[in-house]
Amino acid sequence: MVVLLLLGLLQLAVPGLAQSPPSGTVKITKFTYSGSGCPRGSAEGVVSSDGQTLTLIFSKYTVSTPGSTSNRRKNCQVGVTLMYPTGFTFTLGTVTFRGYAQFEQGVKGTLAAAYYFSGIQGTVRVSRNLPPPVEGNFEFTDQFVTFVYQPCDRQPLMLNLNSEARVMPPPSPSKSAGLITVDSQDLSLRQLFRLRWKKC
Repeated sequence: MVVLLLLGLLQLAVPGLAQSPPSGTVKITKFTYSGSGCPRGSAEGVVSSDGQTLTLIFSKYTVSTPGSTSNRRKNCQVGVTLMYPTGFTFTLGTVTFRGYAQFEQGVKGTLAAAYYFSGIQGTVRVSRNLPPPVEGNFEFTDQFVTFVYQPCDRQPLMLNLNSEARVMPPPSPSKSAGLITVDSQDLSLRQLFRLRWKKC
């Protein structure tokens, strides 16, 4: 018996178009990543031309059960430094999870996201439980309870984006299986962060 959770999209989305930098002026200047969910060569980042969306694309973000505890939970920490015109600052507001799930009775899944700026106190987190039974596409949005902005009086700091995927089997002696992996359509797990801009 197999349980599938195919995580296709993790999207952090926020308003703020009125006080945004001009189109074409937001760029990635540094991109790093590490973690059990994103081995070398399996992640990339792209900023939209209008500067509103930062997209992270993963090709090997997979957790599974049965198996070792380490196989049931994977995480990835991404570091992104953005270049944009002076006089603006940004934060992240909501996160939208989108993907595909198929759970047998008793199996659960958890998705989580967090962000912080290097050198600035305050990590903002959200998480979502996916209880059984689940089967089919899903999409849901959660809002961060606080906003942490990039300081206006400093050079752009690295934005750290942490994510976690986890599957939890029911108590023994159940042999239910589970899997969280890339989306079945585009073969990637995506995190779309829409940036909330304002003027300093």
